[in-house]
Amino acid sequence: MKLVASVKTPADAEGAAVALAKALGLSLAEARIRLAPEPPAILAQLAPESADALVASLRQVGLAALALEATGPAEGLRVVARTAVLGPTKGTFQARTGAPVELPWSEVISILRGSSTVRSETESTQKSSKFSLATAIATQGLKMSRTQEKTARSQQEDTEQAILVHGRQGQRVVLRERELDFACLHAAMQPTRTANMLALAKLLKERSPTAFYDERLLRLGRRPLPMFVGGETREQSGGVSQTRLDTAGGMEVLAEILTRAVEERLLP
Repeated sequence: MKLVASVKTPADAEGAAVALAKALGLSLAEARIRLAPEPPAILAQLAPESADALVASLRQVGLAALALEATGPAEGLRVVARTAVLGPTKGTFQARTGAPVELPWSEVISILRGSSTVRSETESTQKSSKFSLATAIATQGLKMSRTQEKTARSQQEDTEQAILVHGRQGQRVVLRERELDFACLHAAMQPTRTANMLALAKLLKERSPTAFYDERLLRLGRRPLPMFVGGETREQSGGVSQTRLDTAGGMEVLAEILTRAVEERLLP
């Protein structure tokens, strides 16, 4: 399967909505809703031939759209780095386990700053019995109490920044603020994680001056993606239910879309 995504706001929004509605069998209102989010935005998930046909029809009406495989990068090419060596000609990135990934600076396509969120909501239902005169009278003393239910809800949100570096040979390096050892910055190391992420982005841009640099995922990486991309889990145990939404995977999908757009010269 392939994801079809838009990468720029259409100049002719109505024409794009008509083309999308016709291709997918949607109402015009549904097509407008899919085109409403700020790009990059996922429009559909289709079989490869259908996805390519949809992209062709959308480009005919001036919409910058593309299709990419729904699967992630090949095994061994993606790394969530714990340590990094930022040399003069290449970077070497090592996860907690596995082989390191090397990325020559001349092969970097994109450097994307992003932010993801984990949102969790817990709902707990407790039952208790309370004496009820009305119940006792109605049942002639056979039942003296009635059951009450009380539901308590709590919410929690946690946000983390990341820098995603993509190479021409499929290398995908994820630098998370809570995972990376910032000792790789040496003299540029700062006292806070936020400042270190800024310093790291500056250093990467200096090492790869021709790479596409973008910060829109600091905003868009925190939004839930539509049904085409997962990230939400639900658990039920007794009277307690928990819903958890993690947008990190969706942020990486949006990063893939931006990188593909650069490769296909749809961006910048």
